[in-house]
Amino acid sequence: MIRRLLLAALFLPASALAAQELARTSCVLCHGDADLFEEAEVAILGDFAKSAHASDGLSCHDCHGGNPDPRLADDYEAAMDPDYGPAPYVGAPDKKDLPAFCGRCHSDPSYIRRFRPDARIDQEEQYWTSRHGIALAAGDTNVAVCTDCHGAHDIRAITNPSSRVYPTRVAETCAHCHSDAERMAPYSQDNGQPLPTDQYALWRHSVHARSMFERDDLSAPTCNDCHGNHGAAPPGVESVTYVCGQCHGREAQLFRSSPKEKAFARHNVYLEDAGDEGCAACHDSEEPQASFTELSRFIECSTCHGNHGVLRPTIALLAPLPETPCQFCHEPFGEVTEQVLVMDTTQGNYQAMRDELLLEAEQQGLEGDARFDWLVSEALALPFHILRPAGGDEEAPPLRPEFSRLFEKFRIGRTMETYTDPLTGEQVTVRVRRCTDCHWADADEAVGAPTAQGLLDSMRELTVLTASAERVLLAARRGGVEVRDGLAEIDQAVNDQIQLEALVHGFSIAPGSPFVAKHEEGVAHAQAAIDVGYRAVDELAFRRKGLTVSLLVIALVLVTLGIKIRELQRRSLAAAEAQELDPEGWT
Repeated sequence: MIRRLLLAALFLPASALAAQELARTSCVLCHGDADLFEEAEVAILGDFAKSAHASDGLSCHDCHGGNPDPRLADDYEAAMDPDYGPAPYVGAPDKKDLPAFCGRCHSDPSYIRRFRPDARIDQEEQYWTSRHGIALAAGDTNVAVCTDCHGAHDIRAITNPSSRVYPTRVAETCAHCHSDAERMAPYSQDNGQPLPTDQYALWRHSVHARSMFERDDLSAPTCNDCHGNHGAAPPGVESVTYVCGQCHGREAQLFRSSPKEKAFARHNVYLEDAGDEGCAACHDSEEPQASFTELSRFIECSTCHGNHGVLRPTIALLAPLPETPCQFCHEPFGEVTEQVLVMDTTQGNYQAMRDELLLEAEQQGLEGDARFDWLVSEALALPFHILRPAGGDEEAPPLRPEFSRLFEKFRIGRTMETYTDPLTGEQVTVRVRRCTDCHWADADEAVGAPTAQGLLDSMRELTVLTASAERVLLAARRGGVEVRDGLAEIDQAVNDQIQLEALVHGFSIAPGSPFVAKHEEGVAHAQAAIDVGYRAVDELAFRRKGLTVSLLVIALVLVTLGIKIRELQRRSLAAAEAQELDPEGWT
């Protein structure tokens, strides 16, 4: 047997050679024999050699049982003896038995904690409470079990980037089943609707996925962070804010104490009796709410932000929007901003550029949301908003620092996003959900619409003031005037604006509410920055006037000095000529 293995080793594929890293057991010696098994089967040993189990010193018999004595590699009956005392051979378990099969070790604290003292032992218990476990217990072997998520022989440690349950791979692992329309066809949601199969495509485009893959943020939420791991289940309607609140704690707390939370609860009662009509059961056809005929529940956070395809929230949520995104920074809004922008010397330049862009949009047939979104894209590429890279990437030049903060922190974004479905390759357009989808300003009782308008107006006022402060301070800085105090005030105004984006979840513009108080604080900081800026501009003008006077005085002195020098030269020349005519001085 040994001689045969030595000769075969010369011709073994790489997968079989990798298996030689494992301890010599009857299983390894037999299943590593390329004469007895196909290459794909031999490769299993190579996969297992790199697994988390192998790294802990475990081998085939620790799961499948049997006598590992290498001398029994040719004696199959002895190696696979079901009566072998230390570990009776059990072979490969049926799928319905897999949770208990793995649980023999992973639910045994005295065994599993030999390897990791902090190891959990409740995975099997949680599994049987999950949608997967409940279905398996009912006889449905189509659902996921341990090996569907972790693999079988190639299980990697969860900290290994190649693991199927490493954060960057979790969604892909879940998508193996949940993006398979044929596999999901037998299942439905609690409301009777078919289970969707686009979750992975939506999540892959979400703000969460972008944080994970573009910013390398492994803490960004993926499937298991919201649905659980071994106890996977969809969050209940009343638990969504608690799920999202794991990360967005302040927003969740504000929502739970807001009038919006109570309104959702009331509407869910109405919808129970609405049947297939949905919102149209109560709302007239001319009202926007009447279009939601398939709505059966208001599911807290996801009602506005979506479910798996959560987009980065932008100002577009707070409709009705102004005609152009430019108005958030460049046009007066309210008495305070009117006074500020009257003194803004850049207004003429802005108006000319705005009119040029609007004319181009008209020529392209763009209007409404399409024009708004096009203008957002154009604003991000205007030459005075971006840095011009010297020999760098011309395709995506970065925004100037003074503008980047306004676009990023103030979340001036589009009303629609388009992405490519990673599974089908098709272009998909997702519309941002907006206040006006439900709150109709022309309704007899415009419930919610005045609040939405007030939230947007307050944020817009602060944006205009802060942007104005940025421009006036920039003018002073370019002139060489110190404006450190003004920049500090802008930082505070920006911080207040960021907090307003969280405080909108209180859905209140009542005097003294957290949102109103923070807005007033932000306006005060922005106004203080503007005051610093105008004082700096005045100082710059004074310096320039002083410099002009100084230059005039210097020029006058230089001219006078030049005249004096020429006079002295003339006299010296005359004296020299006289000396030549009368060298003895007799004249």
